[in-house]
Amino acid sequence: MKELINIYKKQYLLVENSITAILDSIDFTQYNEIVNNSLFNISPAIKATYKVNAKLKQSTPLYTIDHSDTSYLGTNKSHLLERIVFREDNIYISNSYINSRTGLPYITAVLHIDNEYIVCDFELYTLLKELSLIEGNEAFTLFTKYFYALFGFILALFSLALIVYAIFSAFSIFTQNEETLFTGLFKSIIALTLALAIFDLSKTILEHEVFYKSLSRNYNLENRLLARFLTSIIIALSIESLMVVFKITLSDYRDMIYAFYLIAGVGVMIVSLSIFVFIMRYHSKK
Repeated sequence: MKELINIYKKQYLLVENSITAILDSIDFTQYNEIVNNSLFNISPAIKATYKVNAKLKQSTPLYTIDHSDTSYLGTNKSHLLERIVFREDNIYISNSYINSRTGLPYITAVLHIDNEYIVCDFELYTLLKELSLIEGNEAFTLFTKYFYALFGFILALFSLALIVYAIFSAFSIFTQNEETLFTGLFKSIIALTLALAIFDLSKTILEHEVFYKSLSRNYNLENRLLARFLTSIIIALSIESLMVVFKITLSDYRDMIYAFYLIAGVGVMIVSLSIFVFIMRYHSKK
């Protein structure tokens, strides 16, 4: 989404002129006929439209390409319309914003005609693609979406399998001797920690590549995935280090140097992750 906004800012005049040309080509005096027959065919970027009367209340349903929503009828739009300034041609074009219905970047155009207001919502991605400012392949996009969905759900199943393994392992070791019980409990904890890490990875992939893909680029998905996964690995290794220390304490202190190496390695990972998060946040603020 961040890339879309950057392209929109660089090509603002072209986008605004294109929206104006689209609106000028439509005879809105025949609003109902246009909506029912051809409005959404004139430009695929038009995703929704409605009309507001002179009392600044919505007088028509919210029309989209596949249905009309009557729940907005009579809604007071004064908080939106009273603040906007129309151009000399009685057209107002908003800046890009995130549409609350779809979660996608949109641009709204408002026409003032005969004491009425006609509102048209343009989807920014489709509009930029229509203007050949970006390229898109719907088939490939759909393929990657389903692939990420399959991958994410498989990871979630592996996470569930680790949880089941940890629970069964914890129950099965209570009949063993004290040392085996001690080691088994730590292994169960490690399995649960890894299950949490894998589920968190699965959740992040599904959220940002499947269900809310349009918002993912604005949040540096790749960096967040790496940071979260490294955090979970550090937690798991920290638990493993603690288990190694206890095991060496119960056996031979001469092996304590190996526990030190493991703890030192975890410390290096923590420092590296801290530097990575700092750099990631620094660049995100630019």
